[in-house]
Amino acid sequence: MRIGILAYDGCVASGVSGFCDALAVANALAGRELFITRVVSRDGAPVRPFSGPPLCVDCPMNEPMRDEPLWDAVYIPPAFGLDAPHTELAAWVSRAHASGAVACAACAGVYFLAEAGLLTDRAATTHWGLAENFTVRYPDVRLTPEQMLVDGGDYICAGGLTAYFDLALRLTARFASSELAASCARVLLLDPGRARQTPYMNLISQPLHGDASIIEAQKWLEKHYARPLCIKALAEAARLGERTLLRRFKKATGRTPREYLQALRIERAKRLLESGNASVDEIAAQAGHSDTPSFFRLFKGLTGLTPGEYRKRFGIPLRG
Repeated sequence: MRIGILAYDGCVASGVSGFCDALAVANALAGRELFITRVVSRDGAPVRPFSGPPLCVDCPMNEPMRDEPLWDAVYIPPAFGLDAPHTELAAWVSRAHASGAVACAACAGVYFLAEAGLLTDRAATTHWGLAENFTVRYPDVRLTPEQMLVDGGDYICAGGLTAYFDLALRLTARFASSELAASCARVLLLDPGRARQTPYMNLISQPLHGDASIIEAQKWLEKHYARPLCIKALAEAARLGERTLLRRFKKATGRTPREYLQALRIERAKRLLESGNASVDEIAAQAGHSDTPSFFRLFKGLTGLTPGEYRKRFGIPLRG
């Protein structure tokens, strides 16, 4: 299987090399060359990645190496701080896909697939932190940012910045065998079962809606998250009537004030679980929950993990 890897200025270098390494491990474990990877750029010149030295490439994107067939798949690596996809590069993805290549991308690389028109009215995922911007830019894409991977058959989207490993495992399973993919995961110490981004997501994003009154309401909730919700006090902080507050808050944030407050409390609990040794009962109380069983249910509903599972996965060990 020939895979063209499109390198571009600002791409994450490990998103290129790590992806190649994962497929090279598959080749080594299989004892034969199942995957041939070629790194291409717009003109065949090295590109300047997000960090590190210039990234060398094998050939220009429109000039495959002599005597080699067309791509079986193309892959767009992630970027950090991507403002907009390059139209010319997106057009190359579109042409490769039209020629039969499976179009693959990770994180911000998914913008290229959307720009190429491959995701219209179809399911996709990208990094959870890009979800709001992506939805505004591509409203016709059915974005599911809670998913780590979306395999549409002729395209595959991977969510997180390092989800190129998940993508490499999926390609190995699809075009070799699930047994080989499992072997690669063991060798690379990867978790092949991380199907969702939910545990990694920040439940409270920066306000982009532009409603100054609702921003004031959000600030008030952030300051008083441990207190019982008082709509009257919240409306006074926003300088709005209560009914107007409820209507505009839902429109601006997509949540009711109660739902927003619950998310704030769970975010606070996550920080406490990551960096301390307090009991779950103590953390629930600090986060504004007097009912620990209710806190457990809400925490798992929003993160996909119990508080104990979250601490085990994301907790930072303290020095003894």
